[in-house]
Amino acid sequence: MSHGGFKAHPEHLGAASKQAHEHADRVEHHSRALDSATQGKVLGRGKFGKLVEKAVRPVVDSMIKDMSKAMAGKHRSLGHGLEITKKNLDDAEKAVREGLRADRTSLNKHGVKLGEGQSIPGREALQHQYDKQVRERVDELAKQGHGPGRHLRVTDQQLKDRLGIPYQEHRRMPPGEPTIGAYGQRVYPPREHKWVWERNEHDFLRSRNKIDPLHGPGGPNRPEAVRYDDYEKVDPQGRPMKHTCDHYSTAFKDEEAFMYAEMQARQKIDFSKGPPHPAFLTPEEAWGKGDHRDKFKGYYLDPANPMGPTGPNYRDVNFEGAHIEAWYHPDGKGGYRLGTMYPAPDNAHNPVS
Repeated sequence: MSHGGFKAHPEHLGAASKQAHEHADRVEHHSRALDSATQGKVLGRGKFGKLVEKAVRPVVDSMIKDMSKAMAGKHRSLGHGLEITKKNLDDAEKAVREGLRADRTSLNKHGVKLGEGQSIPGREALQHQYDKQVRERVDELAKQGHGPGRHLRVTDQQLKDRLGIPYQEHRRMPPGEPTIGAYGQRVYPPREHKWVWERNEHDFLRSRNKIDPLHGPGGPNRPEAVRYDDYEKVDPQGRPMKHTCDHYSTAFKDEEAFMYAEMQARQKIDFSKGPPHPAFLTPEEAWGKGDHRDKFKGYYLDPANPMGPTGPNYRDVNFEGAHIEAWYHPDGKGGYRLGTMYPAPDNAHNPVS
């Protein structure tokens, strides 16, 4: 057959076709290696995925462009187009090999040893594996104590429900300033009786009917009747006590932040106190330098305007100056389990007026 003065021998066409199939197989092999999880250990968030993406993607784009030119007849023959494609694929393999050699030290540092047929997965696969590892670690911590259940895996409404309902007490007020009577005696005005919002020593509101996120609506297999009970606290008769909560209800916004904070808190357990043993750390100690207030969320009852027409009024917690507080219990095996961990706000940055 001929085209534009070019004559191709059937054997040459057969060889060219064979080459095309071989190249297609190699492209498919690269695609498999980049788009699925590696057969070996997977690490990190995307560092090595970026390496492969940067090495291969430009070459593949170039390959597509060159093949388009070949099909448009701008090259002398199909065979010439195949040679260009082969060069592009060789360049891709070379780039990946050089990249892996450059990062070999880093791979070894993380305990990753690539075997025959193994490769670094792409960014999406790495991210999937990383998220899975974070989730599994937080699941483990959720079995150790109630940190994730009350201070991570909660909705905004559950945080508000933890605070309960502010209440008032009918009080007899102290006597007012006396006046001097007609005969020079002190005359005190009648004492007033007022409904007064109950407050704690810091002037934050006290409340009742606090709903435990672990056992209240949406909690695991708990009937409505026990929504206010805290099954981790029992009275001397073994009966669950009512759920308690400080004047703040706070949580971490994401599981990754919680996991890394707990890793650092575990290194700071104060064994001179307890058990339970406390651990205190700053956000910078948990995640490095920077402003990390966006990793927290929380509410407190509005001290200046406690109740609205549909229920309690809330204020967003200001986490400036906050720290992270964790509590650990001996696990009976020589280690320690996390009882709870939460962001602890600074009263100075959360006004009561």
